[in-house]
Amino acid sequence: MMARTTISNVAEEAGVSVSTVSRALRGLDKVNPDTRKRVEAAAERLNFSFSKSASSLASGKTMKVAVLLPNEISSWFNSHAFEGIYEVLSKQGYDVIPNVMWEQRDLDRFFKALPNNQNVDAVIVVSFDLDDDKKRILSELTVPVIGLNNPSDEGFDASARIDDFAAMRSAVRLLHSLGHRNLAYIEQPVTSPFTCSAEARVNGFRAAVREVGYRDEDVLVIPSVKRSGVPGGQEEYSGIAAQLLSAPVRPTGICVEHDGCAAALVKELRRLGWDIPGEVSVIGFDDSDIADITGLTTIHQDPVETGRQAAMRALSLMRGECPETPYGVMPTSMVLRDTTGPAAESEA
Repeated sequence: MMARTTISNVAEEAGVSVSTVSRALRGLDKVNPDTRKRVEAAAERLNFSFSKSASSLASGKTMKVAVLLPNEISSWFNSHAFEGIYEVLSKQGYDVIPNVMWEQRDLDRFFKALPNNQNVDAVIVVSFDLDDDKKRILSELTVPVIGLNNPSDEGFDASARIDDFAAMRSAVRLLHSLGHRNLAYIEQPVTSPFTCSAEARVNGFRAAVREVGYRDEDVLVIPSVKRSGVPGGQEEYSGIAAQLLSAPVRPTGICVEHDGCAAALVKELRRLGWDIPGEVSVIGFDDSDIADITGLTTIHQDPVETGRQAAMRALSLMRGECPETPYGVMPTSMVLRDTTGPAAESEA
C-alpha cells in the first residue's frame, strides 16, 4: 500500500520549507506569488489535500456556512436555491450545511441553540418571515446573516430576493388588460407552518385589484384549507373548483400562488368541462418545469441565480468586504403560454 502524501513531501517537491507550504496552501499573506504557484503545483502533482480542519484552526474560520430552509430540500424553489448557494460556496472551499425546519418547534430550537453554537462563518436564511425575537438573535451574531427570498430585509446584513408583491401586480394587470372583470386568487391548499413569500403574493394581489378599480364583490380569495408541511392532493382542488362554481359571480381570471397548484387546478377545471382559456384564464407563479410541460402562463423567477447572489454576498461579508449592492432585488417576468386569453364577449 502506498504511503499517504505528507506536507513534507510537498515541501521537498516544491523546494521550500514546510512552514512555507502551510502558509501558501492556507492562503495566508507574506508568500511570494511565484512560490505560492510552485507549492500549489507540487501539491496537485502529489494529490495532496491540505487539511481543512487544520486550516480552519489557523485562520479562525470554520469554512462552513449554514443554510436555513423551510419544510424540505426537495421542493422546486428550495432545491434550486440551494444549488445556486452550493455552486458558489463549494468552489471557494466551504462546506454548505442545510438545516431543514419542518415545524415551528424545529425553528425555535435552532434559534435557541444558535448564539451558543456559532460554528459557522455565515448563515443564509431562505424564505422565512422571522419574528422580532429571532431577528434580534440574528443581529447579535458575530457572523454575517444573509436573507434569500424573505419578505423583508430587516435583520439581515445582505439579501437577494424577488419582489413578490410587484410580480403579483403584473399578473392582475394582465388579466385586467384582457378584459376580465371578476378575478380570484388561490392560495396553496395545504401550506407550511411558516409564513414566507406566499403572504407577499396575496397582499400584492389585493393591492393590485384595488389599484386597477376592481370592487370587493368582483374579487374572490380562496385561502389555504389547513396548515401542514405536506403538499395538497387532488381532492383539495376539487374543493377549490366547487368554491369557484358556487361563487355569486364566477371568476374568469385566476391567479394561483405557485405553478404546482395552478397545474392541478387547471386539470380539475378541465375535468369539470371548463374551457381554458376560453372561459377562464389561469396564471401560476415560479415558471417551474411543470409550467412548461402543461403550457401554463406564469411569472418567471430564477432561484438558482438568486441562490448564487445570496452566496456571493455571503462571500463578500465573510471576507470583511461590503457588497456593492447588499440588498438585491432579482427580476421576474411574465411568461405567456396557453392558459390565458381575452375574456369572453359577455364579460368584456
